[in-house]
Order: sequence, then C-alpha cells, then structure tokens
Amino acid sequence: MSGRFRWSIRVGVAAVAVVTLAGTALAAITWGAQNPVPGKFAWNYSNSLEFTGAPGTGTFLLHDAFVSDNTMPEATYYTNSPDGVAWSAPVKVSGTANADGSSIATAGSTVLVGWQTGFTSYDTASADRLVQVNYSTNNGATWKGVSSLSTNATRADYPIVAAAKTSSGPVNLYVAWADADTGKIKFRVKSGAGVWSKPLTLGATSAGTGSADGFFGYTNIAATDDLVTVAWISNDKGVLKSRAINLNGVATAAADITKWTPIATLAGRISLKQNGFPIAAASPLDTGRVTIAWNTATAQVYTTYDGTTIDTTPTTIWTNGALGARTYTGGYSTVAEPTPGGGIVAGWGACKDTPLANDCDYGKNTARFDLLVSTSPDGTAFGTPVMLGDSAVKTATLNDEPSFVATSGTTYVQFNAYTASYSSYDIFTKVGTGTP
Repeated sequence: MSGRFRWSIRVGVAAVAVVTLAGTALAAITWGAQNPVPGKFAWNYSNSLEFTGAPGTGTFLLHDAFVSDNTMPEATYYTNSPDGVAWSAPVKVSGTANADGSSIATAGSTVLVGWQTGFTSYDTASADRLVQVNYSTNNGATWKGVSSLSTNATRADYPIVAAAKTSSGPVNLYVAWADADTGKIKFRVKSGAGVWSKPLTLGATSAGTGSADGFFGYTNIAATDDLVTVAWISNDKGVLKSRAINLNGVATAAADITKWTPIATLAGRISLKQNGFPIAAASPLDTGRVTIAWNTATAQVYTTYDGTTIDTTPTTIWTNGALGARTYTGGYSTVAEPTPGGGIVAGWGACKDTPLANDCDYGKNTARFDLLVSTSPDGTAFGTPVMLGDSAVKTATLNDEPSFVATSGTTYVQFNAYTASYSSYDIFTKVGTGTP
C-alpha cells in the first residue's frame, strides 16, 4: 500500500472490520451495517465513489475505484453496485506500470478513472511519474484503454479526475494535477467526442520545495453541470488556493484560461501536520455549487463555488474537542458532499487524543482515527457528529478517506479501514436512510 502519504509496502492478511456504532441516528439519517468492497489489500482516496442513473430506479448504479497490491503490478480497479452492499467483481483498468492514487468521476453513462504511475514503494526512483486515465461510455461494461495525459519529461503528482454533463449537452472529462518539477498546477479537459485539450496552467505551488520528490500541491477537482472547481495547497505553510469556471453553456470553455476566475486565497490555513489536503465535491443532483473542504489546525471546514464567486470564508463543520467519551485533537480527509435540497453530508478521519505528539501520525501504532460524519439540512448549522468507523476495532484502528453519494432519502459512504502496521487494510461501505 502506498500513495498520498507515501506509504511503504505492507505484508499481512486482510480482515473484515466489524464496527460498533457510537450511535445509529445522524439527524434524520440512520446508518446500516458495514459492507466490504471486494478488493483484497485495497485502499483509495476521498474522490472514489460516484453514481450514474436515476436514484430510486433500476438504472441507479454506484461506481468505485481503488488500488490494490494483492497482485503485482500494483493496480487500479473498478467495481460497481446497485445498492452499496453487493459489488461486482473488480476489473483492472490500469496498465502495465504500478498504479497509485486512484480517483473516479461519472457523468451520464460515462465513467472516468484516473491514477498516477511511478510513485509507489515498488517503483525505482527513475520510474516515469505519469497521469493516466481510462474511461467507459457504457457504465463500466467496457473500457476505452489507458491514456497518458502527461509526459515523462516531467514528474506528475497526485492527479484527480472529474466529469459532468454540461448544460449544452456534451459530457466533459477533467483532470488536474501538480507538476512535481515546476510546481505548476496543470489541468486538461476532454469535451464530448473531442480530444484532450493541451495542458493549462491554473496556478502554482511551492509546497515541497527542496524535497527529492518535488512539489506536491495535492490538487483536487470536482464538477457539476457547467461548474468546475480546482483547489490546491500553495506553500509549505498550508495556504490554500482555488480557481473555478462556469462554462455558461459553452462546453469547450474550460480549455480557455481566460474564462477561469482569478486565483482565490481561502481563509484558514490547512493543517499539513494533520495530513491536510483539500477535497472538492459536487453532485449532479445539486448543479448550483461545488464544495471545497479541508482541516485547519482546530476544525473541519468547507466553502463553495456557486458559479459566480468562490467563497473564501469557510463554514465550520465541527471544531475538534470532546465527543461522548472521546476527545479529538485533529482531523483530515474532510469531505463536504452536497445533497439534494441544499444540505451537506460531511465526513473526516478524526484523530483521537493519545500520548503522541501528533495525534494524526498514521505511522504510529498508538494512533487512533475514527470516521466521523455530520450533516446540515441547509449547509450552515451542522449536527453533532456520529462515529461510523470505530478505531477500537483492532483490525481497523485507522479510519479515513470517506467518499459520499447523497440522494434524496439515501446516502452512501465508502472509507478506508486499516492498521498502522498494515496487517489489515481494506475499503468498506455503509448505507444511510433519511435526509439531513
């Protein structure tokens, strides 16, 4: 297992974690049992669960991408489910190189999966660090084949994909990443049947200056309808930048840098000490906004792009502190998923108070991360968080990287559950009924 945190090789036997909830009700959402996603020695990030079709009908289908090192090369896999409980047999969608850092996006009947090569514990220092994608236009039944969207002339870092059916009709595919050699934040778009655009430079980062791995930025992207938002870490102090575009009915507009908003600086620095990285989220069921969520040193927060303005002043989801008998001193992998009707479902890996100097140090055996979830019916006031992933389970002492799909009446969450020794690491889902 390797990836965002540059994790090293793990050897062990994966086990299914059985989590006892601290509570079953979250506002009006009641959460069901924990279900394994069928990928041995698997993990992914918080841009890993999407859907196609109409919720509540026979066309609805969840789509998930993950990385596994159960067999070599380390590879990116795809699976789908009609209900978040029963999942199809995983299909390998990456190529011959070790693949890591998977993400997924959907629009219409199109499914896009992206990853990077050349930055895993299995690779040599000279391995090509490429952005690669594969996509399907028939809900994952068949795949078009692997394409490289960067070149071996530079080292790519942490690509994320997005997709949306535009108001003018074409389905657009997007990808954003950081150039580890120059620090430039790169972006490409494929509109409808067209080809991928030439790389645009949306901004830059100095995070990672002097590192042998180069610049990182942890670029993230999400899209819905005509709205696209990209966020990244701009320096080693955790200053966040964002840039967005409203296509305004012109499907190809994202390939024109002059159509993008100016770069915005978001208030409240992300906590790099707490594994901080921004996560953008959007939903085809709420076409009026894209969210950006992150963790400050003391809280979990989010902001929005509404098609006109990037709100640079975030809303607080939860401030670190006591929750029942447990106290949390940090958190990360914060996601704020838009829900139909204007609500938000938010989740994050919450770092329990321990004797560690940094309670979010996932490499320490004494670290304990619970997956917390909180909702808001209007995106402003959030309810008391509920624990969905319990670090008291010995095979799942660390729970993080949630991904959500929120429909009217049903919410799906997928997350990582693992141990610091990596004797166990897999991904799981839960299904909630009700609305925020």
